[in-house]
Amino acid sequence: MVTVIDFVVQLLTSIVGLVDIFLTDVVLGVDPITAISFLVGAGLTTFAVGFFGYLVLGALVNLLTGLGSSARESTH
Repeated sequence: MVTVIDFVVQLLTSIVGLVDIFLTDVVLGVDPITAISFLVGAGLTTFAVGFFGYLVLGALVNLLTGLGSSARESTH
């Protein structure tokens, strides 16, 4: 059975290996135009995911607390 510590160690080792493969094979192993287009795509994707996460977080805060609610209150 895998423990949480073993999982975290394997995850961190995999991340380091992924960065190494990315730098040696993707960025340094291709022409500059391909590397730039890859980095631009990665930046756009990161921005889109971050912006969507920001919207989801705002919706959750609104749902749980009512802060930032844009609905008009009824005047009874």
